[in-house]
Parts: sequence; C-alpha cells; structure tokens
Amino acid sequence: MTYQDQIISVRGRQVRLLRGGKGQPLLYFHDAWSYMWQPIHDHLAARYDVVFPIHPGFEGSTGFEEMDRMEDLVFHYLDVLEALHLEQPILMGVSLGGWLAAEFAVRSSAMLRALILVDALGIRVPGVPATDLFRLDAAQMRAAIFADPSSALAHELVPDSPPQGSIEAMLKARQSFARFAWQFPDNPKLASYLYRVKCPTLVVWGEADGVVPVSHGQAYQMKISDAALAVVSHCGHLPQVESPEPLAATVLNYLEHLADGS
Repeated sequence: MTYQDQIISVRGRQVRLLRGGKGQPLLYFHDAWSYMWQPIHDHLAARYDVVFPIHPGFEGSTGFEEMDRMEDLVFHYLDVLEALHLEQPILMGVSLGGWLAAEFAVRSSAMLRALILVDALGIRVPGVPATDLFRLDAAQMRAAIFADPSSALAHELVPDSPPQGSIEAMLKARQSFARFAWQFPDNPKLASYLYRVKCPTLVVWGEADGVVPVSHGQAYQMKISDAALAVVSHCGHLPQVESPEPLAATVLNYLEHLADGS
C-alpha cells in the first residue's frame, strides 16, 4: 500500500510523519527498533487512516533536546494531534510507544476512541523486572527480543555491527530510547494511575517476550478497567515485526467488535 512520508512543523519541531489508508484515524506510536512503514501498517491501513509520527530524536524528527521525561513526549503528541486535527483517534503503541500511549491515556483518554497496548514498557511488576537491555550485547538482546533470535529479521533489527550507512540513525535512536528507559524502562507510579484510562482497551503480548514478560501484560489488563488481553504465540517483544499478520488480525477483530457494539 502506498503511504505519504512527509515533514510537518509542530511548535518549531520537525516531525516526520508516515501516513496511509483511509477511514477512522489510528495513531501509531512506534518502538525503539522499527520506526519505518512495515507490513503491519499495510494491514491496519486497509481499514483505518494510519497516522505514524516518528518520535523526537529518531530519524527525521527533531526536538529531542527538549524532552527530559515521558510527560514531555505526551505534551508533544498533544500538540501533534492538534496540528493534525485528529479527533477521537484509536491509539496504538508498541514497546516504548506502548509506554507512551499508556501515559497519554491516563491523562487524556477522553480524547481516544480506543487504546491498543502491544508489549508495552512502562509499569513495574514486583518480582518480575523488565530486562535492562543496555547491559546486553547484540546476541543477548536478540535473545530477549525475539522468539527466534537466529532469524534474518532479528539480525536485521539488532545487528552485531550496524551497516555503515545507518550508524548515525541507530545511535540517535538508541540515545533517544536511553533517555527514557535507561536501567528502569518504567514509571513506578504509572500503575497506580491506570484506573484513569476510561476508553476501551486491548492489551496484546508476545508469548515469548523476554524484555517485559506476559505478567506485565496481565498487570496492565488488571489495572485498566474492562481491558482485554490477547497473547500472540511463537512471538517475542515485537509482534508488529515478528508476527504482523496475527497481530493485525487480533487488533482489527477487536476494533470490529468494538464498532459493532458487541
């Protein structure tokens, strides 16, 4: 499917924006590894207007220097929604983007049609800490992130040595990720505020996630009123790249039933 790749200006910051499809808007908050248009977006864009901004500090977007904490990103995206005139979007966040989506929703869930959290960082589960990815070498990181760490996909997203042409972009992305997820990729207070999420919510988790185990997904489901939980089998921390078709089917089925009122 064709999509637009453009730069827009929001309060003096450059925001790279990928957008494709038509229908109700689906705002997509990306993770720290896959910030490009992929098959998952084609699947979603078959039914929705997928609005995919690149976070500050990642390739094509500026403003990272202004971002000290997750709340700064929330306000940044409130500005983005206003600039794009997005009304009642579905908000889907994956990994780091899932944490951001949860933080956004506890503050502004009335603005959302629905919330989709996919292997979201962000909450602290007693006895089951998230993996500190910054202590791992490339092979260990692939083992934590992917159900099949030996796959070509795993080596593409987490290479032993970044390709020469992408070193700068990958270093900037890692720096941006580290700003929010160094040692503890969570907000210890977030879980206590999840009761404020009032919109319909689907939590999706990779069965073999070695970064934030399924127990984190169960905690999100328990803390958010009436949230549903779906587990994707044979999949790790990034279902959107490792299992795009099962993930898309799960999300689209949930949203279809939501639209039908069932």
